[in-house]
Amino acid sequence: MISPKLYRSSRTYDFFMKLLGYESSIDRFLRSLSFDLQAPRILDAGCGTGFLGLHFLARFPGSSLVATDLEPNFLEATLANAERRRIDRERIQVGIANISEPATLTSLDGESCTLPASTFDLICIGAVVGYASDTPSALRQLVDLLKPGGLLLNLEMNESPTGRLVSHRYHYANISLGQMRQVLGDAGCTVTTTKLGLRHLPAKFTRTAMLARKSAERR
Repeated sequence: MISPKLYRSSRTYDFFMKLLGYESSIDRFLRSLSFDLQAPRILDAGCGTGFLGLHFLARFPGSSLVATDLEPNFLEATLANAERRRIDRERIQVGIANISEPATLTSLDGESCTLPASTFDLICIGAVVGYASDTPSALRQLVDLLKPGGLLLNLEMNESPTGRLVSHRYHYANISLGQMRQVLGDAGCTVTTTKLGLRHLPAKFTRTAMLARKSAERR
């Protein structure tokens, strides 16, 4: 079993996610998703080393990315990964943020700002809202940041024995997937859940994809 100490080092985390095949299996799943987006504005909340946000940034010409994480070294790793993928730095904004208050950012230079509501076409998160002090509140705040008709993609920890074991080891205390669907539905989203297939191993063992589309009508 991988040690939770991995989260303290962006380089070690990045290395093991590649070595174990998690990145490639998630990439295969993301490529199977069909999104009708034109030059979207993207938020990768709790970005880690930036894999989700950079995938979509590279996929959609003209898009822009705001990547946030609680740890500055992961933001620096995100920028380094963008450079390795030859993605223009001007398309990326990074900021330190707690998932409990995802709209409140502090730049690496120490400047604070607040993300406006109804700003993003796509928000992607990966097993991070369980670290919020109030998961339903964090989800509602993320939905508030979506434009009407925007999409929230959550690659959440699943409820299989393996998913529960990994969540316990990483002290990831989330609400159930059913509760999460209810919160997102009450916030004005249509929610679908997709299990990862065999071709998405090893991510299939621990992740479920939840896609929430915000109502096109303002609430």
